Amino acid sequence: MLSCEKLEKQQLSPRGKLILDAAQKLFLKHGFDETSLEMIITESGGSRRSIYNEFGNKQGLLMAVLHQQISLQTQTIASIKTTKLAYQEALKEMCFRFVKGMVSDTLVSLFRLVIQVVPKLPEVGSLIYEKGPLKGMQPLTEYLMQLNEKKILAIDDPAYATQMLIEMVKGRLHLKVILLPNNKITDEEIHQHVDTAVDLFLKAYRVENKLNKISANS
Repeated sequence: MLSCEKLEKQQLSPRGKLILDAAQKLFLKHGFDETSLEMIITESGGSRRSIYNEFGNKQGLLMAVLHQQISLQTQTIASIKTTKLAYQEALKEMCFRFVKGMVSDTLVSLFRLVIQVVPKLPEVGSLIYEKGPLKGMQPLTEYLMQLNEKKILAIDDPAYATQMLIEMVKGRLHLKVILLPNNKITDEEIHQHVDTAVDLFLKAYRVENKLNKISANS
């Protein structure tokens, strides 16, 4: 089965991309256990040899499907032109796109699929834990580092700050879409939740708060 490192370096052939798309479609429709290689081959026009050469096996295909979605999330966040926005708006736009992805039908379905397969395939859980939302939000971590270097915010640990921020912006909405599948999350609802969470985050990391804390401890 493919490791996280191999997934990051792998370049798929045109046939491999068709197989990957077919696997994702079938996994989401039928579940992992109920999807056979024969079903994937019929859907994609590939072959067992193609699957084995590019993905190793069905588990490798699932790992590749998950990794592809993580990469798409990262690219979406990284595409934001932060230099053309005030830092408050840049952070809110990054978080909006992140939450928009997390509550999308595709990622919600994949989340449910992962929960089902992790007891049997713990390596899938490792991929999500190590390369999931936090990896997808790496552009946010890098942006927070820039804000800290420019002394706009006072952030000692940008990676930890990123983790706290994404939990703030996704928590309630992600839980709602998982537990209440018939309740669609609107863009307006996402914007309202993200704006409130980011404003609270910025209050916590203001430079003057750090200076006041230093003064109080002096």
